[in-house]
Amino acid sequence: QRAAHDTMSAVAARGRRCEAAPRFATSCLSLFLCLSPSLCLQLVHVAALKPRALTTLKIQPNHGCDCWPMICTTMPARTYGVIASVAMSEESTITAPQLGRAYTLAGLATVSSWTACAIIALSTHPVLTLPIRHNVLTIAQALAPLPLAWASFEALASAASKAGLSRLKSATYRRINLALAAVSAWLAAAVAFAPHFAVGYDMYPTPFKVAATGVHIAVSFLCLGVWGRTVSTSPAPISGHYVPRIVRGLAGSVWALAPASPESEDASAPAALDGRNEYALSCAGFAFFTVLPLVSAFPLATLPSILGKRLSRAAAAWTFLASVVSFTLKDAAQRGRIHASTFVTLRKGLAAASAAHLLLVALKLCGADGGFSGLIAFYPAAMSRRKAAAASLVVHALALFAACTPPSKPEDS
Repeated sequence: QRAAHDTMSAVAARGRRCEAAPRFATSCLSLFLCLSPSLCLQLVHVAALKPRALTTLKIQPNHGCDCWPMICTTMPARTYGVIASVAMSEESTITAPQLGRAYTLAGLATVSSWTACAIIALSTHPVLTLPIRHNVLTIAQALAPLPLAWASFEALASAASKAGLSRLKSATYRRINLALAAVSAWLAAAVAFAPHFAVGYDMYPTPFKVAATGVHIAVSFLCLGVWGRTVSTSPAPISGHYVPRIVRGLAGSVWALAPASPESEDASAPAALDGRNEYALSCAGFAFFTVLPLVSAFPLATLPSILGKRLSRAAAAWTFLASVVSFTLKDAAQRGRIHASTFVTLRKGLAAASAAHLLLVALKLCGADGGFSGLIAFYPAAMSRRKAAAASLVVHALALFAACTPPSKPEDS
C-alpha cells in the first residue's frame, strides 16, 4: 500500500508539473501564433516576390485564444515552392533599407521561434519527472547559440541596408545567406517532423508546428532568394542549375582549410597571429560535430549540444552555422579584413555563443544541477561519452580563444 501511495503521489506531482509548464508555453504560443501570419507575409513581401494571386485568409479562433479573432491577414495563394522559384527568377525592386529590415525581421523571427521551441520541448519531459532547475538550465543551454544567429542576421542586415544587393554579392555574404537558408530549412524540418528528430517524441501542438514551420520556411526562402540573385548559374551544359555551384563551393571550402603558407606553422609569424589556424580548426571541429548527431545513435548523438533526445539533432543547425562563421572569419583573417565591421559582428556572436555554452557546462560540472550525482542522473548520455564530450568543449574553447584574441588593429596612416 505504501509503494502504491508513493507511486500515485509521484504521478500526481508529475501531472501538476506537466499542467503548469504548458500554461506558460501556451501563453508564448498564443503570442507567437498571432504574429506569425503577418510575419511570413512581410518576409515574402520584402523579398520582392510580387505574388500575383492573393487571397484573404481568415484564421479561426483556436482553443480559447482571445487574440485569434483579431487576426485577418492577406496571405499569398502560391505555395512556398513556387515562391522560391519566383524569388530567383523575377527582377528585384526592393530597396536597400527594405532588405535590411527584412533581415532584421528574419533574425527576430528565427530567435523567437527557436526560443519557443526550446521552452515547449524542454520545460517538461514526455516520460521522466525532472526538477525545474534542470529544465531551466537545459533551456538556457538550447538558447546559447542565439547570439551567433543574431550576429549572422545583423551582419547581413547592416550590409544590405547600406548598398542593397550589390553589397551582398560579396563571397562573405553569399556564404552567410546560403548557411542561414540551410539552417532555417533544417529547423523547419525539425519542427514539422519532430518525432523523426526526437526518437518519437511529438512535443509541439499542431498550430505551433504550422506557425513555426512557416516562419522558418519564409526565412529560408528570403536568404535563398537573395543568394540566387547575387550569383550566376552554372555554365553549360548544366546552365540554369545552382547545385553544381554549391558542390564546387563546398569542395573548395574544405580544400581551403589547409594552411595557405608555411609561415602558419611559426607561432611568431604574422600568418599565425591573425587567428586563421584557430578558425580553420574550429571550422573543422564544428563541421564534425554537425554530422555526428545526424549519423550516430544516442547517447553519442546528444553531443555537442547536450540537449538530450528532444533537441540535440535539431540543434545541429546551429553547430553548422558556427562552422560556416568560423570559416568566414578564417577567410577574413587571411585577407587582413578581420577588423571590418561585418567580421567584428560575427566574431562577437561566435564568442558569445561559445562562452555561453562553456559557462553553462561549467556550472553543471560545479554542481549547479545537483552535483556529481546530478550529472550522472540528468546527463547519462554525455557522461557515458566523456572523451567525445570533452572534444566538443575543446572546439568551443578554441573558437572562443580565436574570437577573443584578434590581431592588433593596424594604425591608420
